[in-house]
Amino acid sequence: MKRGFLLMNTGSPDDTSEEALRVYLKEFLMDPYVIDLPFPLRYALVHWLILPKRPAESAEAYKAIWTENGSPLVHYCSTLARGLNKKLQEPLEVCMAYRNPSVASAIDKLLAQGVEEIGLLPMFPHYAMATTGGCTALVKKVLKGRAKLRVAPPFYNIPELIDPIAESLKDVKEHILFSYHGLPVRHLKKTDPTGSHCMQSADCCRTASPAHATCYRHQCFETTRLVVEKAGLEKDRYSISFQSRLGRDPWLEPYTDKVLEELPKKGIKELAVICPAFFCDCLETLEEIQIRGQETFKKAGGESFRMIPCLNDSPAAFHCLETLISNAGNWPAST
Repeated sequence: MKRGFLLMNTGSPDDTSEEALRVYLKEFLMDPYVIDLPFPLRYALVHWLILPKRPAESAEAYKAIWTENGSPLVHYCSTLARGLNKKLQEPLEVCMAYRNPSVASAIDKLLAQGVEEIGLLPMFPHYAMATTGGCTALVKKVLKGRAKLRVAPPFYNIPELIDPIAESLKDVKEHILFSYHGLPVRHLKKTDPTGSHCMQSADCCRTASPAHATCYRHQCFETTRLVVEKAGLEKDRYSISFQSRLGRDPWLEPYTDKVLEELPKKGIKELAVICPAFFCDCLETLEEIQIRGQETFKKAGGESFRMIPCLNDSPAAFHCLETLISNAGNWPAST
């Protein structure tokens, strides 16, 4: 059976125009895996409250990070795909959940090469219904049973991810903030197999119990624990927070923007921020953290601030993805 691979990430607008952002945001926010409200409520929220103002604001944010190669996220993912194709014996295509390169075009290219089984590799180390869950559902919808599908499991704890992150912190003297992408608390309830343990307290997610394995917050804490252990960091050398919240519903805490305001008041004036939930740098790291986060920290009294890059298209990134793909025969089948 001939196999091919899909390397998949969230996506970016096609350009930095307001119209391109309107198209992108509509596609992104109307995904029921992202805003998991009933369709009428989701439609009203997106079309009546978000789309009238957000495209103009988001266009300015994307302009601040856009490069001669376009979107950093799409550029890094495409570079990784080209490099992997030179090494793999099986075809691989890159696609984005929203906008381009599209899922449909990537699947068509694989099927045109006679692929009968597709291995989907969502580029998110930690499982969340809004990322891996949504990507898997979208691929299945577009694929329509034309080929078998396997999906890579979360890779938040593998040495090929942990080791290079720890290495990037080896010579860091500043206090380190691990900032993970946030989630609405209700998403934990939907993906928590016990239906309750993650609602008790954040401390329960710090345990190594197998019952927590599918919990996003637990996976984030476990990544931090493994990196801290590998890098030899003391407890007072780092903090953990969650960024990118949207709307008024409760999200995972503590919030990154609030932590950035509080740290200088605790005497922490020098800060390095790392975002292990992101495999490649994107709007959430380059604009939200490196630009706005730095402004927040320094306005609160911070003196020095830097963001540690994601793996991007580094040798470590290629090695991590190659390792995952080499184990594709063990990826669970998706029905």
